[in-house]
Amino acid sequence: MSVPLYPTIAAVIERACHWKGGGEILCDRRERLSGIELWRDANAIAAGLGSAGLQKGDVAAFLCASSARFAVTFIACQIIGVVPCCLHTRQSRDNNAKTADFVGARLLIADAAHIEDATAIAEATGIRLMALDGGAETSYERLKSASDGHFVPGQAEPGDAALLLLSSGTTGKPKCVQHTQATLAATALMGPYNYRCFSPDDVTVVAMEPSFAAWIHTALPFIAMRGRVVFDDRFDPGAFLEIVQREKITLAPLVPTAWRMVLAAGPEDYSLGSLKSAFFSGEPGSASLVRELNERICRGVVTSYLSSEGGCASGIVADTGILLNAGDAASTGRPVPGANLRLIDPDGGLEDQVPTGAVGEIAITSASVAQGYFRDPSRSREKFADGWWRSGDLGRIDENGALFIKGRLDNRINSGGIKVHAEEIEAALLGHPKVRQAGVVGVDDATWGQRIEAHLVTETPPPSADDISDYCRNHSSLPKALLPKAIHFHDSLPTGPTGKLYRRALITDDAGRD
Repeated sequence: MSVPLYPTIAAVIERACHWKGGGEILCDRRERLSGIELWRDANAIAAGLGSAGLQKGDVAAFLCASSARFAVTFIACQIIGVVPCCLHTRQSRDNNAKTADFVGARLLIADAAHIEDATAIAEATGIRLMALDGGAETSYERLKSASDGHFVPGQAEPGDAALLLLSSGTTGKPKCVQHTQATLAATALMGPYNYRCFSPDDVTVVAMEPSFAAWIHTALPFIAMRGRVVFDDRFDPGAFLEIVQREKITLAPLVPTAWRMVLAAGPEDYSLGSLKSAFFSGEPGSASLVRELNERICRGVVTSYLSSEGGCASGIVADTGILLNAGDAASTGRPVPGANLRLIDPDGGLEDQVPTGAVGEIAITSASVAQGYFRDPSRSREKFADGWWRSGDLGRIDENGALFIKGRLDNRINSGGIKVHAEEIEAALLGHPKVRQAGVVGVDDATWGQRIEAHLVTETPPPSADDISDYCRNHSSLPKALLPKAIHFHDSLPTGPTGKLYRRALITDDAGRD
């Protein structure tokens, strides 16, 4: 097996900073850094972390929004082999304290907006606190100013742990995806294939929190290809459009829910001519979303099936060549170079592939597939084997080789003895030209066991429930038994912290129903 030229994420970033030189590589509302400055500052912080007693393999927990200083400190950790674990800022102090204790964090790093919570967590756990904005015994500025200007010798090796990535919404024992220096390097180097952006002149905006996989999936590839990353510490649709205009963004990545907010904010009032790709991920698109993005935002609409466990080298990508075809707006496309995909029997092994056209569990292998789950050997054995990861997602590959997500194993509804996945019905509903969002749930029912109900956000004037039912009956492959028994209309649907649909809230929340 050949050894990659840049086998660690630290080496990938060092090369990028060297070649970017005096050109700007990242910025936020407060500061702008060139390639030279990024590598200089990251080494200064790395030296400071080392002087503070952190060693290779130690875990540093973060509680912060997206910023240039977070990026510098994240890279500093990679240089000396410290393992970042970003806590979810929307979690309770108690849950974050439990998570920090579970991962064995030796340092908690927080920005000004979250320093109060971080202080309480540090006091409860005994973990030392570092402030990205000053105000703590150990601070970013003090570490940076204490550096003697010498570069820190690279300590990380390809197989070393490089990141603990938490699942969203963790309340019990955390599910921590463990990536290595090598898998993060592969994500950085293969990321451009997911976005259709390959040039050092490309620019992206990152407004998502660093606790979500989308942060590494976006920021690391753009740094690696010597592009430019613009960080923002919050998402606001108007501010997002202003950043695209001001910074001449070429890739704008958002989840579908956030894109709908941007479309409602009047994008025609902004100059968006720099955009090459309007990118969405996290949920399948709808025909109306793809059409509006193509007509009102950017001609290049792109989506990719990405995951915390899979990384960018496992991406499955669809652009306008697929998405604008009739019936293909919900497709996630085809694997990037080097990725391999199988659809297997959910109850079988990796070798039990389903026939062409049948629905099966998605299994993926690539250079960026994670090492496993931190401190969870049984789950790791269940989901990871021989370089493959079993996703728990269901999919079907059409006659053109494009993948369509058909649901999750854990989103199964049993209605009258017939098992169906919520996403399969949602996909049929999203085919209606006036349906913008769809959420399907199973509600306990004395007759059916579970009654299928649909929750929709539509264009105005809204179609009737009968119109929606007739459309599904005449234009989808859903059996009559799987048509929703009730259809509710909403102004918006509930979402979780990542912006994805939160179905459980639809089961108990009657607000906004017709």
